[in-house]
Amino acid sequence: MPKSPFPVRRTQFFSNTLLLLMERNDVSQVDASAASSIACSRINNYLQGKYRTIRPDHLASLAQAVGRSTEERGELVRAYILDLLPESLHRIVRIQVEGSGVVPAVSGRDSRSPLPPTAADAIAQLRSLCLRNAKARARMQWFVEILREAHRM
Repeated sequence: MPKSPFPVRRTQFFSNTLLLLMERNDVSQVDASAASSIACSRINNYLQGKYRTIRPDHLASLAQAVGRSTEERGELVRAYILDLLPESLHRIVRIQVEGSGVVPAVSGRDSRSPLPPTAADAIAQLRSLCLRNAKARARMQWFVEILREAHRM
């Protein structure tokens, strides 16, 4: 079997965040391509995780094209940086978007989490899965609201 030109990636924070921002802000691949001057096929490759690295000017153009706020644009950059880091460093390094008061669209496992490592890893995997599907995101949000209400009682 021929070897793929793209490395196998453990995390897909960038691809998932890009997809999330495009869906949230109602930006199609064609719209993003027109706004960023990046070929639509390349944007599709980014969404599928078929890239080795992303040129800094592409990252900046994409962030501008799909992010409506500085927090959203910063979150896309943050997701790309997390993808570059080895997974073992996700527990050591914390990357925060400057001036952001919002919860990140994608988050690596927080080393200060009170959860056992296996539970925290399972939640991180669930969050990653929810980023890929709008219906799953909606159901997860509903589940979180139920848990918050139960916690208040």
